[in-house]
Amino acid sequence: MRMKPVDLLSMGLGAAFLAKDKLGEVLGELEKRGEVSRDEAKQFLEDAKARAKKEEEALAARVREEVKKVLEEMGLATKDDIAELKALLKKKSS
Repeated sequence: MRMKPVDLLSMGLGAAFLAKDKLGEVLGELEKRGEVSRDEAKQFLEDAKARAKKEEEALAARVREEVKKVLEEMGLATKDDIAELKALLKKKSS
């Protein structure tokens, strides 16, 4: 069974949210034990969020590319194809 791009995206986002929650818990515990300062924990979370945002954008771009490939393989008409056909029809009817 082949997974749809939207399924892969949903799985990735779900995993990211779980990881974020778990990371917050771990940092909270480290902070309580005095192994990291509040500022260090905050900075680490901010850095992790920035990396996650970049990865999310990269994943979204990959999903768009995969969807585009699937649509091309299906042979569906694009907006440009339809616009070209409309122009040809308009030209012939003139």
